[in-house]
Amino acid sequence: MWFKTQDAIDQTVQRQLIRRVLLGEEIARTVLFLAADDSRMITKQSIAVDAGLR
Repeated sequence: MWFKTQDAIDQTVQRQLIRRVLLGEEIARTVLFLAADDSRMITKQSIAVDAGLR
């Protein structure tokens, strides 16, 4: 993780609607979806994979 302290992790998690640390695997799944044919009709979009960070 790129957080320097557990306190920094805890503070970030408290700012998220989904109260847990986002995993790299979850970001990778979004990237794989966007690279697949199923997403061919998605254009000019910003997709935030941030667990609802406020």
